[in-house]
Amino acid sequence: MSYKKNTIAKVIAEIEQKKIFLPALQRKFVWGKHQIEVLFDSLMRNYPFGTFLFWKLHRKKAASYVFYEFLAEYDERDPYNKRKNSAFTHAEIIGVLDGQQRLSSMFIGLMGTHTEKAPYKRRTNNAAYEKTILYLNLLSLPYIINSEDRIEELEELNFEFRFLTDESFATNASRRVNDEEGRFLRDEPMFWIKVGDVLTWHDDPEFDRIIEGFGSRCTTELQRNALIEKKRLVRRALEILHRRLHTDELINYFEVAKDDLEDILKIFVRVNSGGTVLSKTDLLFSTIVATWDNGRERIEDLLKTINAKGDKFNFGNEFLMRCCLVLSDAPVVYKVNSFQSENVQKIRDEWPLIAEAVKQTVDMLVEFGFSGELLTSQNATVIIAYYIYKGGDRTDTSKDALRKYLLHALLNGIFGSSQDQLISTLRNAFRIEVKSDGGRVTHKGRYSSLTFDEILRIELPQQKTLAVTEVDLDRFLSHTKGPASFFVLTLLYPQLRYTDTVFHQDHIHPYSGFTDKNLAEMGISTDQWQDWYSMRDCVSNLQLLNDRRNISKNATPLPTWLEKMNDAEREAFVRVNYFPPEVGYEFKEFMAFFLGRKEILKIELRKVLAMAPSQAAIPATGETWMRSEGEILDLDVYEEL
Repeated sequence: MSYKKNTIAKVIAEIEQKKIFLPALQRKFVWGKHQIEVLFDSLMRNYPFGTFLFWKLHRKKAASYVFYEFLAEYDERDPYNKRKNSAFTHAEIIGVLDGQQRLSSMFIGLMGTHTEKAPYKRRTNNAAYEKTILYLNLLSLPYIINSEDRIEELEELNFEFRFLTDESFATNASRRVNDEEGRFLRDEPMFWIKVGDVLTWHDDPEFDRIIEGFGSRCTTELQRNALIEKKRLVRRALEILHRRLHTDELINYFEVAKDDLEDILKIFVRVNSGGTVLSKTDLLFSTIVATWDNGRERIEDLLKTINAKGDKFNFGNEFLMRCCLVLSDAPVVYKVNSFQSENVQKIRDEWPLIAEAVKQTVDMLVEFGFSGELLTSQNATVIIAYYIYKGGDRTDTSKDALRKYLLHALLNGIFGSSQDQLISTLRNAFRIEVKSDGGRVTHKGRYSSLTFDEILRIELPQQKTLAVTEVDLDRFLSHTKGPASFFVLTLLYPQLRYTDTVFHQDHIHPYSGFTDKNLAEMGISTDQWQDWYSMRDCVSNLQLLNDRRNISKNATPLPTWLEKMNDAEREAFVRVNYFPPEVGYEFKEFMAFFLGRKEILKIELRKVLAMAPSQAAIPATGETWMRSEGEILDLDVYEEL
């Protein structure tokens, strides 16, 4: 193993020339835009950013293994590297064993684009995804000219590297600067250069001419004047950026020359087993795909498939590797040295069955009304996949049991800690050990079908429980609009066809009505205002409406909304949404409506939740108005409402 150095420009050129690749054992690129921006700030400051580990091998030997090309255009919807399928064109190639994230970040920042979802936009909206390029703002540099007329770098300020869209680059000529109280102070000019352009400059650029050329790109006098005024600082930044890329040998790496992939895998695991670079499930992934010809593609294809289901999910390697361990009956709590070849081979051999169980599990999640934004613990679903994998049926009874298990688990937060121990306990309850005559141990499924009572009888570790108490009911109903409130609402609206329709959480009394002005006009005492605001987003003021009707309803006051219905529709709507009897629907009656509906919801939740034994005998008073148990609602009427 030898220690070497190289410049960033030369390494980037070798990536572009198809001399440097990623072995199959590497995980996918995961860095976000901000991490890349910080990396380039570190480059400008000449901060150390780690040593790399490169694997050098002849192209004939490399043809025996699986390699992938670096991503130039990263897109979080499809964050997968392209496999190298054609012949290698260079006599020797390099595989990156350690440093993929940093090298990929530099390659994307200098040669490519980065696309991810903009904040507060839905993943299903393609317009929410913005393709961006890395720029540097030359008019916001962490430099000052000190009293000795020297340029001094300020540690407390960063170089302003930023990923911008074409549109934002064109319009970002200045920004508004306010004081601490929000009052306007001034417009601050900005001038952005594409960082990758510096790679095209020759070894001895004429920086003064480059800066003069920037003047023709200015769109405002403010920019032009600032470039003239800060020319000395701008020149310093350009000189440093050019030197960091073209001259300074910042890529420090160890070079390994071994032909045996088993040796390389041992080195890879040793380098990454500290837990700071790769998690143990990432290491398992690397171990599995290192000698599995199309393993990475099959795993990535499964991720694409399950993440595209329903209203989209965000499963990753962590989830799939956990499923591989659990479903193949390997140890749930594992160490790096426990990745035995026998376990890995079993996962590869049984991959079709594992993948099918995972897909059926996600189909079930869609049927239950879940999406990536609502599934607060992916690990809670692993035991569902195990049940399916071991031959459990998917009848209505079994699906209802699994749905109730999942909702109870998420509401009670039992997967918040000691998850390995909890999964191991559940798996032991779901399987039976079988010993062959030769003493070999295998496992078969305990249940061909399932009821929730059977799951409820499992004794969980650390005093965890799926059962709920009266205190829990109050806590559940105090949840504000979000995943937890959705779980509660799905228990209250089990009749909805979540597979066919997207349902939104809708404020029964519209959010827009809760203003100081409205409360004052109704004569509500100011000392009650905070109570109204805190109750506004709670479950007792939420219902589930299909997306079309929710958009139609929008901010319509409740009485106005009800007036749009005929008598039969109104009666069904009031009944299915648990409206309290003998309470008015005007906004001024909100407090009485909220408290009355809360009591009704508690009664209904007692019916569908598994109450702790000491709570089970609490009488469900006030049930006479409710629909009788087993009554079937007219789904078409309700969903049309």
